[in-house]
Amino acid sequence: MSEETTNRKSKDSIFVDLFTDVNYVYQLYKELHPEDTDVTVEDINVQTIKSVLVNTLYNDLGFIVKDRLLMLVEAQSVWNPNIALRMLYYLSETYRRYIADSGQSEHSSSRVKLPKPELYVVYSGNKKVGKEISFSNDFFGGDSPVDIRVKVLKEINDTIYGQYIGFCKVFDEQKKIHNQNLECAKETLRISVERGYLSAYLETHKKEAINMLKELFDEEYLREQYDKAEKDKNFKEGKKEGRKEGRKEAFAEMISKLREKGYTEQQIEELIGVV
Repeated sequence: MSEETTNRKSKDSIFVDLFTDVNYVYQLYKELHPEDTDVTVEDINVQTIKSVLVNTLYNDLGFIVKDRLLMLVEAQSVWNPNIALRMLYYLSETYRRYIADSGQSEHSSSRVKLPKPELYVVYSGNKKVGKEISFSNDFFGGDSPVDIRVKVLKEINDTIYGQYIGFCKVFDEQKKIHNQNLECAKETLRISVERGYLSAYLETHKKEAINMLKELFDEEYLREQYDKAEKDKNFKEGKKEGRKEGRKEAFAEMISKLREKGYTEQQIEELIGVV
């Protein structure tokens, strides 16, 4: 896998890799806007914020359609209560880049022209969430002059995002059955293709998909081990007082392995809490 791929996390790696193909981005747009019969693949301009070698803002998918509609999409397998805030960051950064790339300036005496935003989160977890979330509601009880609304896509269906959700559900099922990560990855691909979840993509990228799922398995194992250690009072005291060297070494090994896989310090901190 490329360095860019290894820097991404979990099942979202499949999501991000899937939408490096503009044809899948086009398919997603057509499913969300079937009324737009004139749009073509050439009208899709991918604007995903990427962070590979530096610690900075990055998101899963962003694209502009005909310079009139900006769509930002995030994939979440574990519900993030800060998703509306994160989307605010992504929107601001994408607009900043768009203004610069289009030769406009926010300091101009005339109003800049911006594509209308649409914000989505593709959620594959089990927590009960609504069809839409609001920055104002989530953070200020609805009492805020600033608000953005994010639509939640969470159903398994024949759409490209619905198939991705189905794929994630299969992976979660197989994790409970297989302790061996390779077998878990292989069975996830086999069952997903059998059920018609991302079949064309998975059959074409079988080796890469297995590797990405193995990365997820390793990542989640490390996180689980750290969470167990955190619940151990002696471990906490040992970490604070510089004792329990054996456990500290195991913790350091977790961080080292994540760094070897290409994770940035920010990603490691998000994953296990500290670096």
